Amino acid sequence: MSDSTLIQSPEFQSFKSSVTRQRITVEGDAIWTVYDTGPRSVRSPLLMIAPLAATAECYYKQVLALSSKGIRVLAVEGPVSWTEGKWCSSFRHLLDHLNLDKVHLFGADLGGYLAQKFAELTFRSPMVKSLILCNTFSDTGDYAKNSVPSLFYFMPGFALKRHVLASFPGNANNRGVAESIDFMVQQVEKLDRSTLASRLVICYTKNYIEPQRLRSLPITIIECFDNPSLSDLVQEDLHKCYPDARKAQLKTGGNFPYLASPNDVNVYLLIHLKDFLRSPYSPYAAGTEPLVE
Repeated sequence: MSDSTLIQSPEFQSFKSSVTRQRITVEGDAIWTVYDTGPRSVRSPLLMIAPLAATAECYYKQVLALSSKGIRVLAVEGPVSWTEGKWCSSFRHLLDHLNLDKVHLFGADLGGYLAQKFAELTFRSPMVKSLILCNTFSDTGDYAKNSVPSLFYFMPGFALKRHVLASFPGNANNRGVAESIDFMVQQVEKLDRSTLASRLVICYTKNYIEPQRLRSLPITIIECFDNPSLSDLVQEDLHKCYPDARKAQLKTGGNFPYLASPNDVNVYLLIHLKDFLRSPYSPYAAGTEPLVE
């Protein structure tokens, strides 16, 4: 398979050559992959959690664009975790290792669900300052009704990848969406069997978010009108969970707007983070914050 247009792009090559890929071990043997950019003095950065079908590289457009504005951005992908509780425990150890305070979490699809779950499980001793949820869900029931999660423990890698790729759109009229799909197909190929299986087990095990524990958080919901992966019911359920959330609706972006419509996504990220300027939880280094209009 030849490299996709985005992988061959100067922007992605710049990301690969200029942003160090860190491997951080917590809890003895749990290895996190971390791309850490921007001012290291910031203790309330933006953390972007990898989605189900990709590595943290998929956020390279946000990492480059936002860090150039003085924001500390970390794109992260977790170790093999077969339960959301284990994933959240490992993530908490990662934040402790990085000596971070309350953080701003961005997550797409499964990454967005795990961001919510982490905020829920730590609400008594908060480690999350705000959430940006992109094309995600608050209840895994819509997935759980269509599969038996225990099967993923035994499926070979090629079958797992075929299962994931079957959920991708077959074609796209928009060039940006088409290029994002090509990029993500190659991302799926990079994932090892255990990583993909464990993510699918979490996604297809029936569970839900308790939104009453999160409603005090500033939340932005980013959705695309042309995203075929989420049903209207799933989107409505998310809106009901967070009736006061800021809604950012994109005309186009497909399943992966952070790749297909990065400028729009970046604008909404900046709008969301603007609320924390001149506060102890600003993701900007002191002295680099933009003027507040």
